[in-house]
Amino acid sequence: MNMIMAVKRSAQIDLTLTTKFHCCTRAVRKAFILDDQSKDAPDKIDRRKWIEDRILFLTTVFAIDVCAYAVMSNHYHVILDVHKKHSDEWTPMEIITRWHKIYKGTELSRSYLKGKNLSGIESELVLEFAENCRKKLHDISWFMRNINEPLARIANKEDDCKGRFWESRFKSQALLDEQALLTCMAYVDLNPIRANMSKTIQKSEFTSIKKRYEKAKQASNINHANQQPKELSKLTGNYSTAKINDIPIKVSAYIELVQWTGKQLRDNKASINKQTPSVLNEFNISPDEFLYSAQNYGKQFHRMVGSIKSIFNAMKHCEINKTAGMKKAKSLFG
Repeated sequence: MNMIMAVKRSAQIDLTLTTKFHCCTRAVRKAFILDDQSKDAPDKIDRRKWIEDRILFLTTVFAIDVCAYAVMSNHYHVILDVHKKHSDEWTPMEIITRWHKIYKGTELSRSYLKGKNLSGIESELVLEFAENCRKKLHDISWFMRNINEPLARIANKEDDCKGRFWESRFKSQALLDEQALLTCMAYVDLNPIRANMSKTIQKSEFTSIKKRYEKAKQASNINHANQQPKELSKLTGNYSTAKINDIPIKVSAYIELVQWTGKQLRDNKASINKQTPSVLNEFNISPDEFLYSAQNYGKQFHRMVGSIKSIFNAMKHCEINKTAGMKKAKSLFG
C-alpha cells in the first residue's frame, strides 16, 4: 500500500471523516523476519502467531474493533474501526483497568485500583491520568505502537541485534464508506492466497477470514448461526440499520465473496462467471473491477478509498484539491 509519507498522521487519521482505517507495517528491507523462528530455535516465538494474538488481545484494551487482518512473512495488515464514543463512556476505573493490561501505570493508579484511600490532590492526579489514558485508548497510533514496539524488542533480543525491526512508521488509509470497507477487507483477507502461500481460506493462517470461517463452521454444527469471533467486528447483514460497531454484510455472504474471489485469483480468471456473489451488486460494486482490485488494490489507492461522492466530500473536508485513486473509484464503485 503506497502512501505519501509527507502527510501528517493527524491528516491521515481524522475521526470526523471516518472511523475505519486500513493500516500496514513492513519489516526492514521487506525481509521475511516474521516467519516462525521457533522452528529452528524452540526458545524463540512464532512471530506471526504473536502478532495475531496481540491484535486480538488489544481489542480487549482499546476502544477499537478489528474488521480484518492478515499477518504475512514480512508485513501485516489490519483494518481498524475506532469507537471514541465507547471510551468517552468508560469510567476512570475501567480506563485505568484497561491501561494496566498493557502498562504498569503509576504508583497512584495502582493504589487506586487496589481501593486504597487517596488524598484530594492524589485523586485529582489519578483522574488526570485516566483522562490522558482515555485519549490513547481510541488512538490508532497507540494501538499500532502496542504491536510494533513489543515485537521489535522481543525479536531484536532473540536475534541478538540492534536497530530498526520495522521499515518505517505504519501506513494508514481512510476507508470512507461500506464499499471501500468491503473491498479492503477482501483484499486483506486474500493476502496468503494472492502470495501463493495458501490455496484456500481454510488454510490461510493468521488471517481474520480463517477465524471467521472456523467460527461459522462451528456455529452451523451446533445450530448457532449468529455465533462469530468475539474479537472481530460483527458481520450483521443489516444494510440500512447497521449498528456503529457492526459491518452490514452477512457472515455467509462475506465468506462466499472471499472464497469466490480467491478461486478466481488461483485460476487466473480475467472475467466473472454466473456464480458471482450477489453481495457485489447489493453494494453497487463492479464484479470485474472488484476482481482486478483484489489483485492490484495496493497500487490503486493511497490516502483514502471510497465512492466518488465519498472522496469528493473527504477532499472538501480535508481542504485538498486532488488525491490518487479517483479514476479507479469511479469504475469500481459505480
